[in-house]
Amino acid sequence: MARLEGDLSYSEPMSDDAMVPIAVILGRGEALTLAAMLDAAGIIVHLGGENFASVSSDILAMGGFRLTVPQWQHDDASRLVRAMLAEPEPPINYYMRGAIKRFAFATIAASAFFWLPSTLLFGPSAILNVLPYSAMLLTLPVSPQGRSDYYLSPAD
Repeated sequence: MARLEGDLSYSEPMSDDAMVPIAVILGRGEALTLAAMLDAAGIIVHLGGENFASVSSDILAMGGFRLTVPQWQHDDASRLVRAMLAEPEPPINYYMRGAIKRFAFATIAASAFFWLPSTLLFGPSAILNVLPYSAMLLTLPVSPQGRSDYYLSPAD
């Protein structure tokens, strides 16, 4: 997780209830967890893109999940996020990547039972009709691994 001290000095005066960014996060799970943590602490939080359930690279094009809090609660939210970032990061879990690979291999192996008879009956050109469906497994979405940006108020 990246630690970024943002400058929250705006050129025009802003009301206390104006929503200001606290974080832009690429992983949906991390964004929902952080939003729940802030909400449990009594901080009003809005999670932009919350209902966008895809974990494909489209989230990169959207700019990530943007968490905003009211200006008057930004210091409290910053303290909470700083405390969270002080904890050591858990090790990267490569299980999901392996699970996707195993699933793709099993599906391609099962599809081979259709390729072989169709090749024997209709010739090698029959594979071209079946192969694209198996190749679509390569487009399975996996959570993007990226850097989250935090816009925290200056430390006390």
